Amino acid sequence: MSGRLRLGFLNRVYSPAFSPQVYQDALELFVVAEELGFDSGWVAQHHFACESGRLPSPLPLLAAAAQRTRRIALGTGIIVLPHEPTLRLAEDAAVLDLLASGRLQLGLGAGFDPQSFAGFGQDLEQRHSEYDSRIARLAQLFAGAGLNAAGQVLAPAASGLLQRTWEATSRVEQVAERGNGLIVAPNPNLPPSASLAAIERYRAAWRQPQRPARIALVRAVFPGSDASDPDASLQRDIRDYIAGKQHIGRYDGAATEAFSAELERLDILHGDPAGIALRLAHGPALGPDDQLVVQVQTRSTTLDEAIRHLQWVAREIAPALGWQPASTQASPQELTHP
Repeated sequence: MSGRLRLGFLNRVYSPAFSPQVYQDALELFVVAEELGFDSGWVAQHHFACESGRLPSPLPLLAAAAQRTRRIALGTGIIVLPHEPTLRLAEDAAVLDLLASGRLQLGLGAGFDPQSFAGFGQDLEQRHSEYDSRIARLAQLFAGAGLNAAGQVLAPAASGLLQRTWEATSRVEQVAERGNGLIVAPNPNLPPSASLAAIERYRAAWRQPQRPARIALVRAVFPGSDASDPDASLQRDIRDYIAGKQHIGRYDGAATEAFSAELERLDILHGDPAGIALRLAHGPALGPDDQLVVQVQTRSTTLDEAIRHLQWVAREIAPALGWQPASTQASPQELTHP
């Protein structure tokens, strides 16, 4: 990794069962992460408790996080765009961005879960075409395009979000063509080198001389945890995650007998912080306009455990990569490129 590292965290808002406390815990992590100097915090959207994710509506939660924090960037990682009425999403994002003083990072994706598309009465096979038409319209709305013959436009305006839109997709050339940031996460059906290849393709396709390409590299990081321990909740959670992916056809082949091979396939980093830092240092190079986004929770991770993981990352792992807490870095406006 090179340049001045940006550091974020991703909370998938997992929980074995729903409780209103899961949202309060998610908000507490934003507060803690800001105090630790993290540059950004991201939350994932899951409909109908897919993968034990308990957050179908990320923007209201980020609005609450905006009122509890003052600096940390607030990201969606990701919103499933085919499920969203485009104009309503644009309005909600515009209001949230004002409440957050320009801190919203809008991450979008096409989705993959069959149960989610069935719940919305949509055809899973049409998700990419739906995504393409909606993200094009969203960009038009943020740019102030007219809504109708009467000349109505998005109000409040949200032109700054044109520079703070991100996409999670393997179709990286289209992301570059649209001028959006790229969210890269390990794919269990592809070798770890696939992330590096996707980043290189994205950078090669970038044609926006007025602003830089942007990468958000997501890595699962569990410092101090032994994911290979069969008695640990982390291993049980990972095995359940694999079973769920297999059930919906998103994990090729049967689980291997050697669990260590599954950890490598999922690119999960665990154990000694120094060892984790070394693995990250040998990963894709990240520049000053990119960021490393760590996921430190699985379904059974308690709030206290998640906080300890964030502390380990902020105090031992990220500094070994050249990161400094945001209090000594640039303002969030520089992170977001408004």
